[in-house]
Amino acid sequence: MRKFEALLILAEAVAEGRLTAYEFSALCLPLYKYYPSQYTSEQHYEAASDLFVIADDYWAGEGEAPSGTLNEEQVKAAAAEIAARMRSLLE
Repeated sequence: MRKFEALLILAEAVAEGRLTAYEFSALCLPLYKYYPSQYTSEQHYEAASDLFVIADDYWAGEGEAPSGTLNEEQVKAAAAEIAARMRSLLE
């Protein structure tokens, strides 16, 4: 499975409530950073990067919740939007 598809599965899982925002972030961040892969297009790269930003913004707030970080519902909503974009790129 390619990295893009794995990120899509994570995005859909958190958007549907099968993963918590915490679980999503814990899986998404290292996958994005350390799993080598080429993106098919600039749009693929942007969608994957947007998903990383969501995971990173949530993770930064875990335990401290500084202003500007996302809560669970915001992560779900953002992941759903990004998952839809990602899914359309695969069609």
